[in-house]
Amino acid sequence: MKKLLELSEVKEHLNLHPLCMLFVKTADCGVCDDVFDKTEELLKQYPQVNAVLVSADESPGVAGEFLVFTAPTILLFAEGREVHRQARFVVFGKLEEALQSWSEALS
Repeated sequence: MKKLLELSEVKEHLNLHPLCMLFVKTADCGVCDDVFDKTEELLKQYPQVNAVLVSADESPGVAGEFLVFTAPTILLFAEGREVHRQARFVVFGKLEEALQSWSEALS
């Protein structure tokens, strides 16, 4: 997963890719690290999803723009519009349902 720092980079990424995920985490967060690893594993089944990583510590402007108040937060965007959000407690079954549904809808 590519790491982005600037808000302009994130917005450009959202505009370039029809289906993308924004994963926001913080440093020294064990839950963030665990959820990140599981998310990367899940994304192997969905190569059409362009995922990027943002550190809320390093990029507070990005976190503010997308109203991220806790970590980890996973945002799924379809054609530049947020279509799914999970924060802190990630239910991977629901995340996979959203990934599958939007992947099918945009293919």
